[in-house]
Amino acid sequence: MPFDLTSTGAGLSRRDLLRTTAAVGVAALAGTAAAPLPALAAQDAKAQNFLSLSEFLTGHKLDPVLGARYLAALEKRNPDLMSHVAAIRQIITTAGAADMDAFLALPGTDKTLMATGTKIISAWYLGVVGEPEDAELIAYADALMYRPTQGILAIPTYGPGPDAWGPKPDAKS
Repeated sequence: MPFDLTSTGAGLSRRDLLRTTAAVGVAALAGTAAAPLPALAAQDAKAQNFLSLSEFLTGHKLDPVLGARYLAALEKRNPDLMSHVAAIRQIITTAGAADMDAFLALPGTDKTLMATGTKIISAWYLGVVGEPEDAELIAYADALMYRPTQGILAIPTYGPGPDAWGPKPDAKS
């Protein structure tokens, strides 16, 4: 039987089957992808608030990916971090502080908020969050301490010599 282009056919064509399958697949993916969007938006807003405060405190344009990593590490050690971030941002906005120096000059700022600000700055400059016992390395070459000499001095990637990481032995003969 020859193929008739004018025939409408009573069955389902391959093209219709593919369209229907694609539509069902897209609908299924859209339903599952839309569910976590509010949580992702809240997480993104939190990370953006932290990053904007970090940029104010350090005076540098910062990497959002590193910001998210610093935020996670700092929150692990201080569950109240985001409330402190919000309080610091509120103080800066209310006082109209233009930069970190103006913020530091504000009288009567809560010492715990100042300590939180110091920890955020320290994390960005050192690339490490936490104390030596539980320190977490977030960035090495991207730590802000290397920015002043960027392009002039190479970032050290090795120790100064053999056994440089251990204590020096006694010089007794």
